[in-house]
Amino acid sequence: MASVEMRNNSLIESIGLFEQIKTMKIPKSATAIMLEETRTLHLAPSSTEKTATTLCTLADKIEELVLKVGYSNAQAMSVITQILTVGKVRVDFRDYSQRLALRSASDLMGRTEAIEVFDSHLALLKSTDFSSEGFTQKIMFQPPAVRLPR
Repeated sequence: MASVEMRNNSLIESIGLFEQIKTMKIPKSATAIMLEETRTLHLAPSSTEKTATTLCTLADKIEELVLKVGYSNAQAMSVITQILTVGKVRVDFRDYSQRLALRSASDLMGRTEAIEVFDSHLALLKSTDFSSEGFTQKIMFQPPAVRLPR
């Protein structure tokens, strides 16, 4: 009798777990989430110039922050988490600032889902071999300073 009761309890628990899994929201991929980006150039201390709003995917923005700008994973993750949980973020650089906003409010999600989206795209980046895509590294050497005798 106890074993039948235990089986019934485990069956009830597994049905409850199935219901939880069924109601869980599967986050979108980073390539499916669209962002609006507005850049503001800081030309002089008192003047700024806004550029037109452009569209990009969240995947493009993750790649830009991690690969091009050189943000650490923690910095890039905080920017992406802010976008996905609040819907907008402003990132300031030395010469310009970016205002990023979700294109669709339906892409808003919780913190854990946002981190999952970021981590899954980062894992995809790490598994991609960029060596065959012909990246060129630019290296500039500065000529030594010439000091003339006085």
